[in-house]
Amino acid sequence: MAIGTGKLSDTAKNVAEILDLDLIIVPTLACACAAYSPYSVDYDDEHRFLGVPVHPRNSIALLVDSSLIARAGADKLVGGIGDTIAKWYESAPVFDQASDLTVFDRLAYHSAHLIHDMLLEESEPALEAVRAGDYDNELVRTLINTIIGLAGTVGGFGGVRARESGAHSVHDGLTRVAGSAATMHGEKVAYGVLVQLLVEGKESEVQALLPFYATIGLPHSWRQMNLEFTDGNLQTVADFAAAPDSPFHAAVPGVTPAQIIEAMRTLETLA
Repeated sequence: MAIGTGKLSDTAKNVAEILDLDLIIVPTLACACAAYSPYSVDYDDEHRFLGVPVHPRNSIALLVDSSLIARAGADKLVGGIGDTIAKWYESAPVFDQASDLTVFDRLAYHSAHLIHDMLLEESEPALEAVRAGDYDNELVRTLINTIIGLAGTVGGFGGVRARESGAHSVHDGLTRVAGSAATMHGEKVAYGVLVQLLVEGKESEVQALLPFYATIGLPHSWRQMNLEFTDGNLQTVADFAAAPDSPFHAAVPGVTPAQIIEAMRTLETLA
């Protein structure tokens, strides 16, 4: 039984596969869909991204107590919102380029769009309820169920096409930068969403998202993540995010480090 956060869930899933054991997960934070998903995000001892192993089975039970999770505080939910809103922005361009969508792909696509709309409309009042100590609020329960459960259905039904593309690739690159571990996974992913959109040439969508980011507290600049905005750090992130085997290519085929660097530089001017 794993009782804890995303890293604990990921570790427990790894161990359960190695030992061939059944697993029950009880999340204490809603910072990602780790408790629901059938894969782990692995890091080295310096918190640098290593890979995403997919497990042959999921946990046999997932127990969610939304009032317990809400008591961790609104700031812990912000990262979950960032990771979850990325489901739409990462999967939509991949699905849009495909000509062989299955019914399950279509379900994942519509789930991701529903998640996007719900988060834009309901995140702020849900966070206000948590800050006011109203942990049993219906909006709070909906937000937590969206971050953990609905988000998991996108990758669950859509498979590899829906699990990650540009935003998570930027996150993975950011883990190579000193000091990035202090920023939550979902916050780095949310920053990656904006970078991906700029690489896609969708600056208007970035401009539309920035007020939402500012309102709920998601980062849209390196300064907000307390990272040094240097040529070397930009190159480190871009080289990793645009590597030949990076899932960024699923959203933007042939993406280059130069495009990602240009997007990150542009984003600093918008922020």
